[in-house]
Amino acid sequence: MSDRDRFGGAWLVVEYVYDPDGAYRGEVAQRRIVEQAGEGRLVVTQRCQPSPQLADHPMAAFAGEWVFDLEVAGDQRHYLGPDVVGMGTEWQPGALTGRGLWPRFGYEFESYSVLVAPDRQLTGGFFSLAGRSMADIVGVAVPEASGKRPRLDLSAPPPEPEGHWSLRRAIGPMLVAADWPSPAQRRRLWAMHDPPGATSIKITEIVNNETRSVSVAVG
Repeated sequence: MSDRDRFGGAWLVVEYVYDPDGAYRGEVAQRRIVEQAGEGRLVVTQRCQPSPQLADHPMAAFAGEWVFDLEVAGDQRHYLGPDVVGMGTEWQPGALTGRGLWPRFGYEFESYSVLVAPDRQLTGGFFSLAGRSMADIVGVAVPEASGKRPRLDLSAPPPEPEGHWSLRRAIGPMLVAADWPSPAQRRRLWAMHDPPGATSIKITEIVNNETRSVSVAVG
């Protein structure tokens, strides 16, 4: 691990919350701090404030402070709790996916975060319970030193995927598509267009006989 983690420091984050049917529900403002805590160790602190629109939504319980330790071992990240347990992979510099559980919050998660520029992250994922989605998240983060909360253009169309994808679902400016070319292989695409940041991302995941690989393109 380098002396300064690529995702380290203090970030201002805005997460836009959608129901699984694509309905927009509100947003969560977040201050995320990633600090060194010894050789190969980081501590992550997230202070979250859901918007009033989420008062009757499960994401209302995401309010407050969440803290967890993170161990870095090569391209692997191990989330050690107490508030997040699981693991992540940095597939290429600045492109991270993760999965696991928020025990106190009570939901499983899948997530990604991509540094499309040193001062801008695009992020997203799902909160679910027993594999059933509870909230779909698309988000953006900028360094706290910028002094201004970031935004996404929620009306921006997601990028068009290339090739055949049997299932597509739009989540605001993000597209999730899946295909099963054979019983042993699954592909999934996550794509987001970000006009305020003048960029887009495509994350293609391939799972074959329990072997998982990911390719990331930033444009």
